[in-house]
Amino acid sequence: MQNQSRNNKTKTPLIFKPYLKGNLFDAAAVKRGIRLMAYYLMFVFLYLIVGSALQFDSFLIRTLLNLVIVLICAMIVYMDGSRLGENEVAFGEIALARQEAGKPVDGKDKQRCFHPGKGWIIALIAVVPVILITLPHAFTATKQVYSLQSLPRWVSGFSSQEEISAPLAYYNQNVNVTVLDVLRMVSRILIFPFANIATANNPELLLTIDRLSPLLASLPLLGFPIGYLTGPRSRAMIHGGISSNNKRVQRKKKKAIKARQARTEKKNEII
Repeated sequence: MQNQSRNNKTKTPLIFKPYLKGNLFDAAAVKRGIRLMAYYLMFVFLYLIVGSALQFDSFLIRTLLNLVIVLICAMIVYMDGSRLGENEVAFGEIALARQEAGKPVDGKDKQRCFHPGKGWIIALIAVVPVILITLPHAFTATKQVYSLQSLPRWVSGFSSQEEISAPLAYYNQNVNVTVLDVLRMVSRILIFPFANIATANNPELLLTIDRLSPLLASLPLLGFPIGYLTGPRSRAMIHGGISSNNKRVQRKKKKAIKARQARTEKKNEII
């Protein structure tokens, strides 16, 4: 019971202050969306480097480690979104104070204020290229089957014999690379951690992942709007921390004053 009471006393209170609500879309959203897209390209590069080292035989270990990579990427953009949300709430508080004081708040200042849907708009701008690449692959995905391999050189010496050349004629078919083939390769890179979980040995699961590629490729970017929505709470924690520190300072001052008064009274009694 004593430990619970101590935790309640030391817990930072949340103090929410009013702020001026900004616009859902502003000019800065495009730049932030492009920056978020740059983050995503860094994640894809990380997939290619780290992913090859996470191809374990154990399905459970392979799944956990690849999902950890996706979670780390999502947490990075989550923290970036949380920082932006907190800053825009703080600016919204300043803008509201100026407005209440009768000072004008122009459109640029209002654009810098917090809006609950702004994080989703920024994430949507970043995810549009990903959707355009993965969506055709999701609709055209088929079950992966065995493909032809190159024949060894020594077989070419027997190509003149009809009983051997006839069965091997199938290998001479030309395979044309189409736009969908290129999109499939790029899409597989974007969902590399999930494709790494299935591997080519599980074509059924790999087909399901291909069909869900637009959603799976977008998962890391969802961390940004979720983090952005924590802006008001993060700002409330800051206000609560400042209030707690001020109260702590006031208590120390009162204790110091009482201690001085007690020492003065003792001196007067001695005199």
